[in-house]
Amino acid sequence: MLSSERRRFDHFAIELSLALGVRLPRHALWIALAGQLGSAAGLAGYCEASLDDWLRSLRLGPLSAAKRARLQRDVKRFDPARRTPEEILGALFAGA
Repeated sequence: MLSSERRRFDHFAIELSLALGVRLPRHALWIALAGQLGSAAGLAGYCEASLDDWLRSLRLGPLSAAKRARLQRDVKRFDPARRTPEEILGALFAGA
Protein backbone atom coordinates (compact mmCIF):
# COMPACT_ATOMS: atom_id res chain seq x y z
CA MET A 1 0.00 0.00 0.00
CA LEU A 2 1.14 3.55 -0.67
CA SER A 3 2.40 5.79 2.10
CA SER A 4 -0.11 8.05 3.81
CA GLU A 5 1.55 11.14 2.30
CA ARG A 6 1.30 9.70 -1.21
CA ARG A 7 -2.34 8.70 -0.72
CA ARG A 8 -3.15 12.14 0.69
CA PHE A 9 -1.42 13.74 -2.30
CA ASP A 10 -3.26 11.56 -4.82
CA HIS A 11 -6.60 12.40 -3.22
CA PHE A 12 -5.80 16.12 -3.11
CA ALA A 13 -4.61 16.18 -6.73
CA ILE A 14 -7.81 14.51 -7.93
CA GLU A 15 -10.12 16.72 -5.87
CA LEU A 16 -8.32 19.90 -6.93
CA SER A 17 -8.36 18.88 -10.59
CA LEU A 18 -12.09 18.22 -10.37
CA ALA A 19 -12.71 21.55 -8.64
CA LEU A 20 -10.84 23.39 -11.41
CA GLY A 21 -12.06 21.27 -14.30
CA VAL A 22 -8.51 20.76 -15.60
CA ARG A 23 -5.81 18.16 -15.19
CA LEU A 24 -3.06 19.58 -13.03
CA PRO A 25 0.68 18.93 -13.45
CA ARG A 26 1.22 16.40 -10.67
CA HIS A 27 4.98 16.90 -10.35
CA ALA A 28 4.62 20.66 -9.95
CA LEU A 29 1.86 20.10 -7.39
CA TRP A 30 4.02 17.60 -5.48
CA ILE A 31 6.85 20.15 -5.32
CA ALA A 32 4.46 22.92 -4.22
CA LEU A 33 3.09 20.72 -1.43
CA ALA A 34 6.47 19.70 -0.02
CA GLY A 35 6.19 19.54 3.74
CA GLN A 36 2.40 19.94 3.77
CA LEU A 37 1.40 16.32 3.22
CA GLY A 38 2.18 15.03 6.70
CA SER A 39 -1.25 15.93 8.05
CA ALA A 40 -4.69 16.92 6.89
CA ALA A 41 -4.36 20.17 8.84
CA GLY A 42 -1.15 21.09 7.01
CA LEU A 43 -2.76 20.45 3.65
CA ALA A 44 -5.90 22.37 4.59
CA GLY A 45 -3.65 25.24 5.70
CA TYR A 46 -1.96 25.20 2.30
CA CYS A 47 -5.38 25.57 0.70
CA GLU A 48 -5.95 28.70 2.75
CA ALA A 49 -2.54 30.32 2.46
CA SER A 50 -0.66 29.39 -0.73
CA LEU A 51 -2.91 27.54 -3.13
CA ASP A 52 -4.19 30.60 -4.99
CA ASP A 53 -0.65 31.86 -5.59
CA TRP A 54 0.33 28.49 -7.06
CA LEU A 55 -2.77 28.41 -9.24
CA ARG A 56 -2.07 31.93 -10.49
CA SER A 57 1.46 30.86 -11.43
CA LEU A 58 -0.16 28.27 -13.71
CA ARG A 59 -2.69 30.84 -14.97
CA LEU A 60 -5.58 28.86 -13.53
CA GLY A 61 -6.90 31.63 -11.29
CA PRO A 62 -8.03 31.36 -7.69
CA LEU A 63 -10.66 28.95 -6.40
CA SER A 64 -14.04 30.31 -5.47
CA ALA A 65 -14.84 30.40 -1.77
CA ALA A 66 -17.34 27.54 -2.13
CA LYS A 67 -14.88 25.30 -4.00
CA ARG A 68 -12.12 26.10 -1.51
CA ALA A 69 -14.39 25.22 1.44
CA ARG A 70 -15.41 21.96 -0.24
CA LEU A 71 -11.77 21.08 -0.97
CA GLN A 72 -10.71 21.82 2.61
CA ARG A 73 -13.58 19.73 3.96
CA ASP A 74 -12.62 16.80 1.71
CA VAL A 75 -8.96 17.08 2.71
CA LYS A 76 -9.81 17.08 6.41
CA ARG A 77 -12.15 14.08 6.08
CA PHE A 78 -9.78 11.93 4.03
CA ASP A 79 -8.30 9.04 5.98
CA PRO A 80 -5.27 7.54 4.19
CA ALA A 81 -5.60 4.37 6.26
CA ARG A 82 -8.92 3.51 4.54
CA ARG A 83 -9.31 2.60 0.89
CA THR A 84 -11.44 4.92 -1.20
CA PRO A 85 -14.37 3.62 -3.27
CA GLU A 86 -12.29 4.35 -6.40
CA GLU A 87 -9.45 2.16 -5.10
CA ILE A 88 -11.86 -0.65 -4.24
CA LEU A 89 -13.44 -0.55 -7.70
CA GLY A 90 -10.01 -0.32 -9.35
CA ALA A 91 -8.88 -3.44 -7.47
CA LEU A 92 -12.04 -5.30 -8.52
CA PHE A 93 -11.61 -4.44 -12.19
CA ALA A 94 -7.88 -5.11 -12.13
CA GLY A 95 -8.58 -8.66 -11.00
CA ALA A 96 -11.26 -9.23 -13.65
